[in-house]
Amino acid sequence: MKKTNWNEYEFRCSQIYKIMTGSITFPENYSKEIKELTEERDKGVNKNGNKVKWTTTKKEKLESLISKKNKPWHELLPQTMKTELRKIFRAEKYNRTFSFTNKFVQKGISQEEDGITTLQNYRNYILKLRTYFVKNKKRKHNGYVSGESDLTDTNDFNNCKEGFDIKCSWELDTFPFKEDALDFNYELQNQGYMWLSGANKWTTCYVLANITEDLLHKEKMKWFYPMGSPTSKEDSNYDNYIEKCKELEIKLIFDYDRFVEKNPFHDLEIKKQDWVYDIPLKDRVIEKVSYYNQDTIDKIKHRIEISRKYLKYLEDTIS
Repeated sequence: MKKTNWNEYEFRCSQIYKIMTGSITFPENYSKEIKELTEERDKGVNKNGNKVKWTTTKKEKLESLISKKNKPWHELLPQTMKTELRKIFRAEKYNRTFSFTNKFVQKGISQEEDGITTLQNYRNYILKLRTYFVKNKKRKHNGYVSGESDLTDTNDFNNCKEGFDIKCSWELDTFPFKEDALDFNYELQNQGYMWLSGANKWTTCYVLANITEDLLHKEKMKWFYPMGSPTSKEDSNYDNYIEKCKELEIKLIFDYDRFVEKNPFHDLEIKKQDWVYDIPLKDRVIEKVSYYNQDTIDKIKHRIEISRKYLKYLEDTIS
């Protein structure tokens, strides 16, 4: 088993969101309100000295506060936060990786380079900005968090003023609108990158990049086998299967020529002369900007300190 110093454990920027969920009120924070309600009950006056009536609602509130005050501190942590910390604890202690994946995650990983190319073309040809990005491969640490950003304005994570994080949407339906607020998860991740790099600005770039050939094939196979594996026009479901394949191609390909260029041997059901479904480059990138916020960083620090205390508690409990 691996021995970890939980007092120095660093959280990845992608983990910040899960330890920041919910609110935490520790037992000592209930004492003042319990005292005030107790005085209302016993003396019939509130904290301002005015006479008040003791009600069933106040009675139930007082009992609830006393119950919470008597609970161990670790039972008051938000459940999502505890679940993430327990997963981290076991992964570290027993040298395991509890990886999560689905088709959306797989596309984001496999199409990262294509997403970067799309973003760069968008900035060069649409925004008229001279940009040349190189994928960052450096991971930084600051004693609280660690992170490996995607891109920076200087191509140097150690010395930059602005950074960029690529998010490849699965399809148009999951692609945000420009007026949508940035997901809080990504806002916190961006704050982590700025904290690490010293940058004041970080941009989440949602990109519509084509699906990979492998993932497109997998999506088609989800229809192929349930339909009885139709391979010729004599099969009863052949035409229906071909229509499903066409629907998937329309749904998941946004730049036909680029898909063909990268996958010249893929037999698309919709031929070039019939393809009218490209989405213009100007509509395939949405940038949402985050700015460094010291108050948010202080809150993240506080949650990390609580998280470390809980991880240490788990260590002591098991040991």
